[in-house]
Order: sequence, then C-alpha cells, then structure tokens
Amino acid sequence: MFNSQDPSRINYGTSASHATVQAELSGKTAFSDNSVLVQLRIDDVDSHFVHNCARTLKESLKEDIRALSKIVKRAERKDPKYLEHEVLDDLDYPNPREVLPKDRRSYRQEQSLVLKHIQCAPEPDEAKAGDYNRCFSHRVLAADCGTPEKDYTLGFPNFYPDFILTRMTQLGNPLADARTRGWHDRDGFVVIRPSSRQHPYPAPEDGLARPILTHAANCARLHLSARPFLLFSVCLLVFGGDFCVCIFDRAGARVSPKLNMWRDLDTFIRVVRSMTRRLTDVELGRDPSVSPAPPDLQTSLNYPAWIIDPVGSDPRRWCTVGAPIWSSLSLFGRGTFVWYVRELSATGELSGPVMILKSAWRSSQRDPESSIYQAVRGDHPGLAKYVVGADVVPFPGSLEKITTNYLHKRPLKSDEKTEILHRIVIGTTGKPIWMYDTEEQLIDGLISALEAHKFLWDQKILHRDISAGNVLLSDYPEDVGAAGFLTDLDLASIEADAEIKSTETVHATSEYGRYPQRLQGPMTRTRIRFGTQRGDPIVGTLQFMSRRLLHSLHFKDASLVPTAADDVESFFWVLVYAVFRKLLAAPTANDEEKTEVLTHFRDTFGRTSVLEILTARGEFFHDGIYKQATYCRMVSYPMRRLLLTYRVVLSGLVPTIPLSRRAGVTSSYGGSASTGGRIIDEASVAGSARYNRCFSHEGMIKLLQETHQALQKRQERGERGVQA
Repeated sequence: MFNSQDPSRINYGTSASHATVQAELSGKTAFSDNSVLVQLRIDDVDSHFVHNCARTLKESLKEDIRALSKIVKRAERKDPKYLEHEVLDDLDYPNPREVLPKDRRSYRQEQSLVLKHIQCAPEPDEAKAGDYNRCFSHRVLAADCGTPEKDYTLGFPNFYPDFILTRMTQLGNPLADARTRGWHDRDGFVVIRPSSRQHPYPAPEDGLARPILTHAANCARLHLSARPFLLFSVCLLVFGGDFCVCIFDRAGARVSPKLNMWRDLDTFIRVVRSMTRRLTDVELGRDPSVSPAPPDLQTSLNYPAWIIDPVGSDPRRWCTVGAPIWSSLSLFGRGTFVWYVRELSATGELSGPVMILKSAWRSSQRDPESSIYQAVRGDHPGLAKYVVGADVVPFPGSLEKITTNYLHKRPLKSDEKTEILHRIVIGTTGKPIWMYDTEEQLIDGLISALEAHKFLWDQKILHRDISAGNVLLSDYPEDVGAAGFLTDLDLASIEADAEIKSTETVHATSEYGRYPQRLQGPMTRTRIRFGTQRGDPIVGTLQFMSRRLLHSLHFKDASLVPTAADDVESFFWVLVYAVFRKLLAAPTANDEEKTEVLTHFRDTFGRTSVLEILTARGEFFHDGIYKQATYCRMVSYPMRRLLLTYRVVLSGLVPTIPLSRRAGVTSSYGGSASTGGRIIDEASVAGSARYNRCFSHEGMIKLLQETHQALQKRQERGERGVQA
C-alpha cells in the first residue's frame, strides 16, 4: 500500500524496530511450510555422508553436546521475556561481542563447533560434495564499521545475526578480508536463542510474531537491502534444542516446521550441508537474470560489478557502475534498487553513456511503470527520460516472469494476485537532492522537478510518491535543459479518460502449440486502453506524505482522494530533508549542535508509523532548532525565510509574521505538538486560501523563484554565502 521505509537510514533501536517489523509480519508469514526444506534441496545431500557425519559428530563433540544440553536446561527455567531483554541489550550495544551474557556466549560457542563439524566434514566422493565452499562464521559481524553499504546509506541499522554464511577460499579458512566486508557479500545467516521457548511460532491468542522471528526479519531486510540483486534471504533459526528455516522475500516470510536438532540430526546436517556446499547463488536468492561481471571489469571499478540480461525485447546487456544509488530498507513492498549502468558491448567492454537502472517489485493488479512512461505525451526536461522497461524474466527468451509465485515454485492462477519484478532503464542521470553544491542548485533542481510534476498533472497523471529518492539533481543540467528531474512513476495514478499505451513482445503460437523455430520470431504488440489506474487510494513514502493523507491513514478514512496539492506539499518535505541532511555534514558544527541537528532529522524523517510521523510533524513547528547557530550560519537567510513561510502555513495559523534579518531570530507563533495530529483547519478561510496558494504548482514555483532571486542578490552584494 504505502512505503514505510526510513529514508534517513537511521536506527531507532531494536525495541522500536521489533514492534514495527512485528506489525509488518502480521498476515504475511506462513508457518510450518514444508516447501521451505524442499526448496533447499536437502534430499540431494548424500545419505551415506549424513550417516557418517552424525556418528562422528556425536563421538567427537560428546562433551560439547552435553554442555549444550546443560545451557538449554538453565535457559528453559528462565522467563522467555527476560531472555529476550538480554538480546535487546546485546543488539543495542555498540560492540555486542563484548557484552553477551555468559549462557548466550557459551551457547553460541558450542553451536559454532557443531556447525563447523558439519560444514567441514569430508565426503567419500568429493565430486558429490558440491561446488560451493561456504561456512557459518561468528567471527565477522555484518555491520562492522567500514562496510560498503555505509557508503550509500546513512546510519545503516545495527542488527547482528549470530552467524553469517560467507564464502571460503578453502574449507575451514574464511576469506582473509571478510572482516572488512558487510551484508553485501553474505549468502545467508543464523539467529540463535538458548531456550526452545524462544521459538518463532505465534501464540494462538494473539498471533503476533515472536522476537526471534522479528530479529531474523530485521537481519533479512538488511540482507535484502545490501546484497545486490537478492530476491530472497535464507535464515536458519536455532532455539534451544530445536531448529527451523525461514525464507524472507518481498511478499512475506515462510517458516519450515519445527524440528529437533538431536532427534532430527540427519535433517539438521542436510540443511547445514546444503546451505554451505550444494545450493547455488541463485538458489540462495540471487536474481537469475543477473551474474557477476568478469574479473577485468571487477578490478576496474570500486564496487563489485554485475551484468544484467536484456530488458524486455531490447537486445542490450547492461553492467552496473559503482555502488547502488538507492536501496530500500523496507522488508516487504517494492524493494527498490537503483544503479548507475552502462551498456555492455558484444566484446565485453563498457560503451555508451551512463544511465540509471531501477529494479522494483510491482503488483500484478497495476500496470507496470514502463507503461506509465509510455502513456506520457511529449517530453519534459525535468522528467526522467525513459529508455526501456519490462517485467523481468529468469533468462532471455523465457515466457515466465519472475514473480513471488515463481520464487515459491507455485503455479500462478489466472486471477491470482502476485508481485512481479519490474526493471526499467532511464537515460537521465543525477545525484541525490541533498548533495547540492549551492542553495541555488537545490532551488533550481526543485523547480525543474515541480514543473515536470505539473507537466504530468496537466495530462491527468498524478505521481503520488514524491520523496527524496525520486527527486534528483541533474549531472549535466546544460545538456538536458533542467537542473533537476523527477523519476519513479511506479505508483502514479492515471485518470479515467487518460490514454495508457504499452508495448510488449510476444511469441507467435498456434492452436496446437508453438510454431516451428523457423517460423517463430518476436512480434511487437501495442496495447492502448482508456481507464483508471489508481490501485490503493493512498500510496507513497510515509515520511514525505502530506499531513492530510497521513491524517486520513491514521483515521482509516478510505474516502479521501489524493490531489496535486498533496504531492506539492511532499516537495516541501523533500526540501526540508535535503537542507537538514546537508547540515549533518556541516564541518563547523560542534558535537552538541550536531547531536541536536541529528535528533531533529531523526524526529522528522526517522519515524516509521503514521502516528509517530504525525506527532513529529507537530514538533517540527517548534523554534528550537531554527535558532541554533549552525542552522543560521549554514542556511542562508532567504532559505530560512522560505522554510519559515511553509512552517507557518502548515501550522494551520496564518498571522502576518515579521521576518527579522538578524541571524538566529525567528518569530514565534501559536501551535504545539498537538497540531501534528490534525489537518489544516478548513474552517479558517484565510488558512485554507493560503495553503492552496502555497501548495499549488504555481505558488510553490513562485516562492522558489523568489528565493532564488534573493540568493542571487546576496551573491551580487558579496554577502557571505553558505559554506559547502
């Protein structure tokens, strides 16, 4: 429905995240699903090996197994809630390796020996052992400082599994540089608890996900966010003497039946051995339409490169360039990944200009984003230039699309709703809106995107997902004719009398099957229809949503229809996000001021529930942060005046406010945190009129242009500009 992604990438602590993910898992988790173990191909593990491994494990680890049993018995006597508090303290601590309670630390150490024995046990016929050398290691924690994902996320959340599944150069010898790596090169993970009462299965009376499952889900969302082109994440859960396997994808979670480690030791060995030696990268979740780039391309780039199969009927192959521009941190939903790419020539060399490739999941009940781009009449320099787009297939020429049903290996019924992986390439490249060099550049970029939004709205197309990730600054503004541009039409709505045109490639078929190969050939079919594409009534990224829509969501008012004014208000929150994210990097701020700015940024953009965001919107109108020395020094007077104008309008009060030119002085006005929970007072004619003026296309563009002119005059007068 809507995206509750935290765009600031700032961790709010495990307790808050537990509640959020617990709500997300509700109704999206299948328990005791036998298909999970089938998907792991555990029956392919040699039975003779399993028998020998079980025997040698019991013999060589006899004392360790006895120690494990004692730890479990002690844990069983404790309240599971008490044990979970220990886990929360562990995860919230900056270095969890140093604060593990004694029993948890001992339990992990003993489980490590069991896993090591299974993954390193030799097979009589090594040819049957499998082609992949992986191991479960607890010596490397996935969110260590310096991980590549920290380069493109702000404050990558701290959730640690107990073991991570990583590659080895040879059995028993983890990669030497693994300690400097993060989630982006992990194949799976393990979460453990010392008591069998800490299992993941919900209680009948409440049906809520248990803490071990929410812990695993939080790790899975980081895995899916940081691991390139990962479609699902596999996790082994061990609790007391029991275990199960979970598979998380963008549609939900599947949990295998509960088994006992010792009564079902053969199955446990098969699971561990399959994950470490037998399963391919694709079987552990990698997109089959993507493959690692050859070594010569890998060494020429600063981040692992990936080769992407042709998109739709377009014959070009693509290669990623550098780290992702954007990755979604939400567990379920669209799971958007955005990359810079270049065309890969037939000789294996990069060619052509840099473009942007986006992969995201879409509902089968909505038209694909590529169709919406094709429905746009004419071009606008402030709108991303569409190149090609299509639903993703597992390999070129396949008639089957990658859907959640495909991942579950379950046939799709004709009228069944599913999620489909969609990929699109756009020719306009840019950088995040908050990476502006000057305030003039920021203002110009927003004006360009607003004009593109109006261009769409004039064609009865409403974007409905204006956020900091969808408004970019152009890399080459002189060439494209715009300082910024608007992208991501995935959630756009199209009015009933708008024309929707899409082109797809189909294969000729006959009544008795496909034609012979010599008579086959792709043919293009253009589909044009007139109709409404609305999908859910309210969609978008919560943290940038208008207060009117948030209010409607909070009170479950299904009658409200989003308007252009709601999107225009979202542009204001994008402006606020850009300014304050820029402030976070201010070199002259002292620690106290940086903490204050960070807290304000978290409060405004780090919330994940509708009620929390509404409350934060009310707190946004407090004057404290706007009198801070760093804010007044790093943000120019014209920009402060613009922000204040909108703060006044959104507070629901419309007094005439004198604007002092003295640094650090702003006018006070009525209102409190409680104003965040209500919509602008429609009974106030003056307030409603001013809101409509400021949040119309023309009104916001005019205010932005006036701000730009004021900035230019400051520069002409030689006044001190804002430091970069």
